[in-house]
Amino acid sequence: LNNENGGFLTNYAKVVVSNPEFIMHYFTGADVPIYDHLARDFCICDRYFCSIPGPTQPNRAYSLAGTSDSKKDNFTPKQLISGEGFTGKTIFEVLAESNVAWRCYSHDISSLRFFKKFSKAVVPEIDKIDKFYAKAIAGTLASVSWIDPDFGMVVYPGPPNDDHPAHDTRHCQNLVSDVYNALLAGPNWSKTLLIVTYDEHGGFYDHVSPRDFAPADDDANFAKYGVRVPAFLISPWVGKGAVYGKQTNGLPAEKVVFDHASILKTILNRFCKNGGAVPTMTARINKANDLGALLTETQARADCTAAPRIPNVPISFKDKFLLEDERTELQKELDAMVVQATANGVPPENL
Repeated sequence: LNNENGGFLTNYAKVVVSNPEFIMHYFTGADVPIYDHLARDFCICDRYFCSIPGPTQPNRAYSLAGTSDSKKDNFTPKQLISGEGFTGKTIFEVLAESNVAWRCYSHDISSLRFFKKFSKAVVPEIDKIDKFYAKAIAGTLASVSWIDPDFGMVVYPGPPNDDHPAHDTRHCQNLVSDVYNALLAGPNWSKTLLIVTYDEHGGFYDHVSPRDFAPADDDANFAKYGVRVPAFLISPWVGKGAVYGKQTNGLPAEKVVFDHASILKTILNRFCKNGGAVPTMTARINKANDLGALLTETQARADCTAAPRIPNVPISFKDKFLLEDERTELQKELDAMVVQATANGVPPENL
């Protein structure tokens, strides 16, 4: 995007002189068979942007609260250990005020703990991913469930499956397959919407500029989207093989441009209406487009099929071209969150 993100590709080429082209690599359908299956069976969005042109933590804050407190950078591990964090009101607090059940499912630590009020609290609504699978099969999930992947910490006994370099993307494929298949096999599939997306970009060189769209925001300096990110809408209520974009199905652009706040707007419209009105959160959420516009089927489809699973994926994987440090920046930040929460009595099963 005209070097507005600081020359991501140019900087990579300076660091990895021997293989600068590696970052321009791509996956085929055979490389990501679960995504290939879901894209053919359900809906993908062609105009879904991350919320701001920034890194992980601010975008995750937007996905949970519709604001990053005007913060554009990640908290450092030192700041997180000292108790700093986002202060915005999260969707889960609004759900609780509306008496709507919710749960966060983590592998090692929940991204909800990036928020100061949750950083060191024992939160009964945070469970491990195993509980999600059991409840999905039993049909006892809360109205809203939020899943964080395994970031490669030492808390949860499994391989990292967050799709973050240099982790093996096949593990993420299997996570998405397991989540989807558990929902499909459960008794509540006919009233389920599963959203799979990414907090921010992974280095895409994109021809679609987020500058073509101007979202509302409480801070005028943050009234801009970041780059496009993949987004799957998985439900028996979406069209088979649907792709929603700027000129799809005759819908005007304002109906099909989404960001992370769209997830929150969808939740509010579905669960928190009172007399036809929904609670006000932030300007970004208030003006966000509801993903419900993509639920186009007149009745739940009966042709949804189980996703495959990739067998025999090695547990350990590190790509020599991507990282020099054994711990990524995100892992160091999450380590600090684990230290902070644990020091304040949060048990591992509630991290």
